[in-house]
Parts: sequence; structure tokens; C-alpha cells
Amino acid sequence: MDSSDTLLALSHPLVVFLIGFAVLALWRGDAQRSLYLLCFGVSYLAYGLGVTAQIVMVPGNHALNVMFSGLMYMLAAMFFARGLIELSGSRYRYAAPIAIVVAALACRVYFLLVEEDGLMRSYCLHAAIFLLFIHSAYVARSLRKGVLAEKITFYAFILFTLSTPPRVLLMMFRPAGSYGVDHSAYWVATQVSIYAFAMVFGLALIIAIIQRYHRAQQASDENLSIISHDLRAPLATIAGSLHMLQKTATPEQLVHMEAIERNTRYQNSLINDILAGKQDIEPLEVNPEPMRLEPFLTELCLHGNTWCAQQNSGFSLAVLAPLPGQIVSDERRLKQALLNLLSNAALATRDGQVQLHVKCLPEEPGWARIHFEVHDTGPGIDPNHQPYLFDAYQRFDLQRPGTGLGLHIAQRIANNLGGMLELDSEPGKGSRFSLILRVRACDEEASLPEGWQPCSPLIPTARDAVPEMEGRSIGIHSSIQPAAFQYDTPPEELCRQLASHAREGRYSDVEDWLRLPVLKEQRYQAFRSAIRGALDAMDFAKIESLAQCTGPRPTRSPEHEA
Repeated sequence: MDSSDTLLALSHPLVVFLIGFAVLALWRGDAQRSLYLLCFGVSYLAYGLGVTAQIVMVPGNHALNVMFSGLMYMLAAMFFARGLIELSGSRYRYAAPIAIVVAALACRVYFLLVEEDGLMRSYCLHAAIFLLFIHSAYVARSLRKGVLAEKITFYAFILFTLSTPPRVLLMMFRPAGSYGVDHSAYWVATQVSIYAFAMVFGLALIIAIIQRYHRAQQASDENLSIISHDLRAPLATIAGSLHMLQKTATPEQLVHMEAIERNTRYQNSLINDILAGKQDIEPLEVNPEPMRLEPFLTELCLHGNTWCAQQNSGFSLAVLAPLPGQIVSDERRLKQALLNLLSNAALATRDGQVQLHVKCLPEEPGWARIHFEVHDTGPGIDPNHQPYLFDAYQRFDLQRPGTGLGLHIAQRIANNLGGMLELDSEPGKGSRFSLILRVRACDEEASLPEGWQPCSPLIPTARDAVPEMEGRSIGIHSSIQPAAFQYDTPPEELCRQLASHAREGRYSDVEDWLRLPVLKEQRYQAFRSAIRGALDAMDFAKIESLAQCTGPRPTRSPEHEA
């Protein structure tokens, strides 16, 4: 071939290389790194190398050309067949493919070194590829029962495989010693079949990937719904048990029960975050609102004391400068970030000290720059680890429990709040994490003085310091009096069952009760909706109160249920 023919012939492997790199890019971008994409990409690259070698090495290096190009073609076929089997989810068995490849290469060597016959070499090569593809199609036959795109992928592969025998018959009409672009019937049939197959197979493969992703996402959403239900059930049991224990608890025990209740509320808000992520709501989104710093810091002290006591460490709060009484921020997110920092500090510190320092630096009127600093006397952090400390799933001390997400979450919350999270640590001297926020300051007259301390770490905070889940509350107290609700209630026996379920905090039993056929009557819908709302908030005290208000009553408008 002259130079122009060579360049024209090389356009074919160039297109093949582009397809291969595109498939590998899909594999690289796939979170699951699906093996079938890697196999398809490597297959196209191997085929492109074979075609390139066959064009470039002509007419010199005839033996090397024959062996190298033949090996690349066989590897391409074997990887493609492996990719199809992986796509189907079937188990790949190496015995038959390896036997076919070894036999084909042996025949190629024989008809090269013992009996020179180029036509027989081509026949053996195409026969081996045909057998590899037939074998993989049989193993991957489950694709016939998959989604539409998977079926198209499978049958396109079958058609391409069945086109091999007719193309082999056309080889006898190809000019002797021809490589590359010769415009023979064999060359035209090969080009048409390869490009048509690549286009149909590639499009179907992309659609199959998208469909599989949506199916996996749907399965994940269903699992999240099931998990959220299962996570709420023990919380419901805790809330119900607290309701019963409160009746005979001492004042000191009531304080601890309030702490358990606040954590139950917080846990339920995190479960709501899981469901929000399922619904494609921006994770860790912030909603700034006025928040009081006094109960906020009191509750942080409660958590800090509890965690540090488990490690035989001390905890203290130091207000280093006067603080505004109220600021505008997202209380729940700010608490989530600081609790992650305090939890990490408590876990890292045994028989030591953890301190929370809070100070407010001067800003323009109506604004405040607040520093929350968590100090610990733990082992400190290796300087080589510090650049990666805020990355997700980074765990440098595998002896400690956790997933490596706490600092990552805290940093993201800091960024979403318009602040920053800084680290200052030295091995052997402990660590300091500083969360710095610029916020609007409110209620300057009720500011916290320098050196302020909560009356007692165990004193429960005001109820408005507890994060509400989208306006709803759970726990052992109900802020709505039963008399404010006027409903047509179900028969007394059913109400007694409901009250019993609520009294014992039996979440699933209340759900089953709501499915009773009698509750589908129109006159009970307002009552049923009120019970459903209270159950979603796990307010079993409210459910019990509603169940005890039996008798027909005029139904009031829905806004009275909020």
C-alpha cells in the first residue's frame, strides 16, 4: 500500500480506539466500576492494536505481523465475550475460552511456519472467534429476559456473530496479499457489520446502564424506606417506655429521661435526613432561623459530659467573651457539626480533658463572629494525615469506632453555613478544631457574660432548644391538649386497643390499627389523619390522649390538627 492507502486504512483502527477509550471513560465514571465495561473497553483497544499492527507491519515482519495481530484479535474476542457474560451476571468459566484460543493460535503457527497458507490462517481465526462468541452467547442467555435494552444488546451480538460465516465465505474473493482498504466484498461486509454492530450495541449498552442505574436507585429507595421504618420502631419503643417510666420517676431520673428524649428527637431528625436524601433533597441543607445560645450550649455540655465520662475524661465549657443571647443560624445543623467534633474529641481522649471554648469577636453592628473551639488532650494527629482528615471515609486509627464521615460532615455543614472549620494539632499535644461563623446577632440585652456556665450539666434544656422535625415533635410530652381536638372517634373497644398500643409504644401495632377496614369510613378520616400525624412524629402521648377522647363529636377544620 502507498502512504495514502495506509492513512486511509488507519482511520478504521483510529475509530476503534476512540470507541474503546469512550467505553473506558464510562467505566472510570461508574461508581461501581462494572467489570463488563472494562472488558468491552479493553476488547476494542486490543482489536485496534491488531488492525494497526496488520497495516503497519506490511510487508516487513511478516511472521511477527501474523502472530501479534492474531493474538490481539483473539484477546479482543475473549474480552468481549467476557464482558457480555459479566453484563448478564452469569459466572465466567475459563476452560472453554482458553482451549479455543490455544487451538486457534496453534493452527495459526502451523499455517505460518509449517505450511504457509494465509487463507487457512484467516479461516482458523474467524472460526475461533465464532466459537468464542457462540459460547458467551449461550452463557449470557439470561439477557433475553432482561430489560428491553439488554435484549437489544444480546440480539445485536447474536446477529454480529451469525454474520461471521458469510464474511468468511467472501474471503476467497479477496485479492491475495491484501491488507487494509481493498474495497473487496469481504472488506465492505466487514466494515458494515463492525460499525453497525458497534453503533447498535453501544447505544443499547448505554441505555441498559441507565436502566440498571434507575432500577438500583429504586431498590435503594425501597431499602431506605424499610430501614427508616425499622429505625423508627426502636425509637418508638424508647419513647413509649419513657412515657411509662416518667409516672414513677424521681426528679433526678426525670432529668436523665429528658436527655434521652432529646436524643431520641435528634435521632429521628437524622432519619428524616435519610429520607430527604432519598427524595433528592440537597443533603445537609441549612435553614437559618433565630436560635438561643444558652439552651444550645447547655445541651452541648450535656452531650460532652456524657461522652467524656465514658472515657474517664473531664469536660468543661469556657465562654471567653460575651455572647449574644440569640443568633440567626441553623440550630440543628450547627449542633450536628459540633456534636461530631465533641464525639471525635471524646473518643480520642482517655483519662484526659476535652474543652469547648466559645468566644465572640467584634463585628459591625448586628453581626457577630463566633468561634466554637473543641480542645482535647488526646494523642494529636500526624501532620501527614492532616491534609486528608476532612475527606469522606478517612480513618487513620482503625482501633476507634466510626465510618470516617464525622469531620467530613462537619466541614460541609460549616461551608453551608458560610463559615470555616480549621484544625490545629501536634502529635502528643492534642488537637483543636475551630468552627468559625459570621452570623446575625439578636437580643443583645440577654447576652451571655464572659465565664458563663450552665447551672448544671444535667439540667434539661428548654424545649425550644430541641430540634423539631419539620414542626413536629416526638417524645413523652404532648403540647396539644386533647380538648382542642373534636373528632368522630371509632368504637370504644377500638379506641381502648389504640390507647394500649400507644401506652406501650408499639409503633407497628398502631400502624396495623390504622389499616382496619372500619377506619376507612369517611366520618373517621379526620381522626385517622390526626393519629397518622402523631405516629409519624412518634408522639405516643398524643395518640393515647386522642384514643381516650371517645364519642361522636363534630369534626373541626384540619388546621386545628397542627
